[in-house]
Order: sequence, then structure tokens, then C-alpha cells
Amino acid sequence: MKKKPGFFIVYIIMFAVLLWFDRLTKNIVMTHMYIGEALPSQDSFFAIRYTINTGVSFSMLEGHREVLIVLQFILIVVVTAALIITYIRLRHSALQTGLCWIVVGGAGNLIDRLTLGYVVDFISVGTFPVWNFADMCVVGGVIVLAVYLLFLHPKSEPETTVSDGSEKDPFSNDE
Repeated sequence: MKKKPGFFIVYIIMFAVLLWFDRLTKNIVMTHMYIGEALPSQDSFFAIRYTINTGVSFSMLEGHREVLIVLQFILIVVVTAALIITYIRLRHSALQTGLCWIVVGGAGNLIDRLTLGYVVDFISVGTFPVWNFADMCVVGGVIVLAVYLLFLHPKSEPETTVSDGSEKDPFSNDE
């Protein structure tokens, strides 16, 4: 799948728009709600519930802000490098989209951690832990990557050359 050299701009725009939406939703919650407030109510199956999280998923590593900042920064750099490398080598839109979403989610929560000291979570569904749009980007990105790896990734062909460079018949029983 050949793309024009400037097509990478689509991923830059996608990153900017999704990150902007993450920041917007968190700012709306922070300016119009108080910590612990839930709309429509605490008892609702679905609610906008303003909480803060000093850890990661399910509040793991709670209170280890510096460690989380370093780990999140390293993860963002590694996934961004993978995005650039796969764009240059493979150019598969599902692969790049999944990686882009993961970077957006990591960046959105890293910005919170750096500026606030915690991550703002506000989406509450049932008894599941409260989450935010950045978390949704990470999970969505991982799902897209899984679909790519399971169904869309080109399968590698079995090796059909022998050490002397001549072609080997893959169906023969000759050793």
C-alpha cells in the first residue's frame, strides 16, 4: 500500500485533534465539577464522575509520580519511534492508527501528571473503575493493533533458499 510522502501529516493531525479533545473534556470536568461529584448521580450506571488518580490503571503504583512520569515518557518515545519506523517500512494505516492512539493516550495522561500531579478521570460505567478519553485512546489503539496483528499483518513466507543461494523446493523432502 503506497502512500504519498506527505501522508504522515494525517497522523500528526489525528494526534493533535484527539489530544485537544482529551484536554477539552478534562478541562470541562475540572472547571464545572468538584472532585467526587457525579452527574446525573452517584447511583447511576453511567455517570460523569470527577475523580483523580495518582497511579495508573486500577490505581496501581499510586503515589509514585516520578516513576510514572519516567515510565510514561519512555513508553511514549518508544511507541512514537515504532510509529515512525512502521510508517517508513510498512505503511499500513491500521498499524499507524493504533500506534497513534496509544501515543495520544499516553501524552494526555502524562500532561495531567506533569501539570496537576495526578490524572483526571471522569467516565464511570457500572462498577468498572473511572477512566478518561486518553485511557479510551490507549485501549482503542491496543485493540486496533491486535486486529492488525491477528488479521491484517502480512504473513511471512517460509524460507525457500538454501545457504549456497540456490532455490530450494519447499515441497520436497530432500534435506
